[in-house]
Amino acid sequence: MNSPMDGLVRRMQTIGELSELGRETLMALPFQYRTLRKEEELVADGDISDRCCLVVSGYLYRSKTAPQGARQIFSLHTRGEMPDLHSLHLPRMDHNLAAMSPADVATIPHVEVRRALEASPELNALFWRAALIDAAAFRAWLLMLGQFEAAPRMAHLFCEQFIKAAMAGLTEGGSFRFPLTQSDLADMLGISLVHANRTLQELRERGLLSFEQNRVTILRWEALRTLGHFDPSYLHIIKHDADLQNPTRV
Repeated sequence: MNSPMDGLVRRMQTIGELSELGRETLMALPFQYRTLRKEEELVADGDISDRCCLVVSGYLYRSKTAPQGARQIFSLHTRGEMPDLHSLHLPRMDHNLAAMSPADVATIPHVEVRRALEASPELNALFWRAALIDAAAFRAWLLMLGQFEAAPRMAHLFCEQFIKAAMAGLTEGGSFRFPLTQSDLADMLGISLVHANRTLQELRERGLLSFEQNRVTILRWEALRTLGHFDPSYLHIIKHDADLQNPTRV
């Protein structure tokens, strides 16, 4: 029977070296299983958190809401990721963490995570690496939002999410499930819904990808990467690098 920790083990093996003892320690972490509805909040801005969340299936997203009510989505997280790992040291949330799609999560008490990290320098280093990679992804996305037009932003988003899906073992050739609406895309890209619709149509018309029934298929990977100025080095993948550069090989 699969364990919710399988995704975490896979991610750690993709970004670093994980020994059998480290794997056993991760698999032994106690957790509570929870199923979230689409848009259900796991932790809200201002809450004090005493648990870390592991995504088992589906997508979670981090966001903040501006005073006038507009939402900005900062990041998406899929199987094997712990989007609130920082709460170990910053327990008061400064953003919302919610389900982009129906999602399953495993929540792990901070005390248990700390116990595992204190007992294992290997895991302590891997979790620290994961947190730093998360920060690197923020910097890459900030550059996109601040310096590029809508089409490159969207291309970058699809490239990044394809690679992250591949890291999690969720791709089929050049295809992966991506349960976002065009409104969600607009909130990620910082543009209007109409602009998001037109931009997605532009990528389709250029033959770069298809996006139908919550599934993205990359049709021209190198052209999409070029448009999105996408260099996956900021994800710091140390294993299977060749496979994760080209959708036709995943």
